Amino acid sequence: MVSPPDAIAARAVLGRVELPRRLLALLEGESLLNDATGLVIFRFAVAAAAGMGFEAGEAVGRFVLLVVGGGAVGIAIGTAWVVVARRLADELLLIVATVLVGWIAYLSAEALGVSGVIATVVAGLVLGWQQHVVFSAAVRLRGTSFWQVLVFVLEASVFILIGFSLRDVLARAGGLEAALGTYASPLASVVVALVLARFAWVFLSDAAVAALRRAGLTREEPIGPACAAVMGWAGMRGVVTLAAALTLPAGFPGRDFVLLAAFAAILVTAIAQGTTLGLVIRWTGVRRTAADEPPLDLFAAEQAVMRAQLAAVERLARDGDGNVVHPQLLRRYTARATAGETFFGTHEERVQAIASHFDVIIGAVEAGREELVRLHRQHRIDNETLRGLELDLDLEELGAISAKA
Repeated sequence: MVSPPDAIAARAVLGRVELPRRLLALLEGESLLNDATGLVIFRFAVAAAAGMGFEAGEAVGRFVLLVVGGGAVGIAIGTAWVVVARRLADELLLIVATVLVGWIAYLSAEALGVSGVIATVVAGLVLGWQQHVVFSAAVRLRGTSFWQVLVFVLEASVFILIGFSLRDVLARAGGLEAALGTYASPLASVVVALVLARFAWVFLSDAAVAALRRAGLTREEPIGPACAAVMGWAGMRGVVTLAAALTLPAGFPGRDFVLLAAFAAILVTAIAQGTTLGLVIRWTGVRRTAADEPPLDLFAAEQAVMRAQLAAVERLARDGDGNVVHPQLLRRYTARATAGETFFGTHEERVQAIASHFDVIIGAVEAGREELVRLHRQHRIDNETLRGLELDLDLEELGAISAKA
């Protein structure tokens, strides 16, 4: 239950530090399948604790079946979703479909006797990989806003539920002091074992990668002791641990202790480890180097996109005889494609010049919005005109803020 690290907690902490890109990818990505596999193993543990028996060989075979079968169902459902999504013309239905695909994957896998959690994760990976070519810009903007609110509400709900459950636990234990007197030592043992087990796994895994590389069995580079120390310390727990604890039935043996253990694991890893991660990074000396950067930085990638756009406009802005029929568009995209030539110097100087450029655009958008509101207040335009032009200004502002960032 306490094994899966939380991607959201990790992202919130890692957003404030600079780490090599490979290490960031490992820390942010590990929770995807760790959540699923941890919850599958949790199912075995609950069954064994409930007296249903446990046999190691059978459990391993069952685990493989659950994982492989769940992955296959997830791929099938995700692929089917892509086919259906390409045929959905309504934006709201398409956003609703992104919610339904998770439920369909989970319920289908459970009906087939394999892991619904694994199926949901894999279906989500397929959806995330394909959404860039399936979704329109409008669906992407609306869908992102919808999911941000939905995820926030669901996570807040889980923490509210655990708060209600902890209140009952403390009441049954006779209050906070009595609960700490009874559970402090075993809770500390759980947290210490949790932290030590992660360090042991990370360092042993890295040592195994190094041994396989020396034997010529893999080309994968080990991350090294410093990065392994950072990765071991960055195992924050979060909402998955809480959700798993809440799935235990009311009469489950030791349920009160399990709920307290979940809360203690989150409290220590998210707060104690999360707030000291920066100190650990400085102590280990882990730094992002030039080798961590992709072949193209943001500036170069943007220039490549603009050149591709200009090439398309140069072709489409002319009629069959080669005459320019859209001169304004041609001038606009030519100016955008060559704008990067005006930003020169070091990376920091280019960033500053670009930020200043888009500050002017944002200022112009704000002035336009003020004028639009003034016209509406004077009853010179109607609500439909206000909303249509306001949307244009909002998109222009979001584009400028994104480019500036």
